[in-house]
Amino acid sequence: MRILLVEDEPLAQDRIKSIIEHHFPSWTIHSAVQSIKELREELKSPDAFDIILCDIHLADGLSFKAFEGREIAHPVVFITAYDQYALQSFDHNCIDYVLKPIDENRLVLACQKAEKLCISNSGLNLNSRLIDRLISHYNSKSYKKRFLVKVGNKFSFISSDKIAYFYSEEGFTYVVEIGSSSRYMIDHSLQELQDNLLDPQQFYRVNRSIIINLDGLMEIKPYLNGRLVLSLNARSEAAIVVARERVSEFKNWINQ
Repeated sequence: MRILLVEDEPLAQDRIKSIIEHHFPSWTIHSAVQSIKELREELKSPDAFDIILCDIHLADGLSFKAFEGREIAHPVVFITAYDQYALQSFDHNCIDYVLKPIDENRLVLACQKAEKLCISNSGLNLNSRLIDRLISHYNSKSYKKRFLVKVGNKFSFISSDKIAYFYSEEGFTYVVEIGSSSRYMIDHSLQELQDNLLDPQQFYRVNRSIIINLDGLMEIKPYLNGRLVLSLNARSEAAIVVARERVSEFKNWINQ
């Protein structure tokens, strides 16, 4: 199998390649592209590859733009940090939708599905129950609206939209309110917040230790080694810095 890999994050690209090499040693990466422009050029030679593994947010926009007006016959597996494009992806021959951070087993299953379609040459007739299940899931999905915190000797609630950022320190997770200088401990890890509880259009994990709220963001400045430093409408004892490998995706996120 020949793979057209569309991914503009070096770390994500390396991880996908590593998973492919480990589980599908006979497969080859025909080409690895990072922009809509490069993807459009590759799609002009459809006989050069068999399967497309494709990120959605690229440096110059959504990869969907490259597919518009084209008849795509290849199985496409979309790989993205954003779940809101799942239904739209099925307009572009999507056979599976893998969320970041990439789970190895999940990507392997998607690739196996794509391989079966190529071998059987059965076309991309999707199971209607799968589509119905996706529609139900994404139409009904809701995010956490408030968090229980302890204030002195009593408990209180903080609305999600009032939180400037979440951060972890020594194994504990804290929230800081917009316009506040106080922090409150909560019973959720950053990974749990990112994966299940926070709206990805509103909250973004800028590095391993911090998730910010778009509404609390006030200023963005260049920082050391290609990173960005953020000013939020809340107190922060240390600089809030966007990790270098997340800068491209972060810029796409704030321009959504």
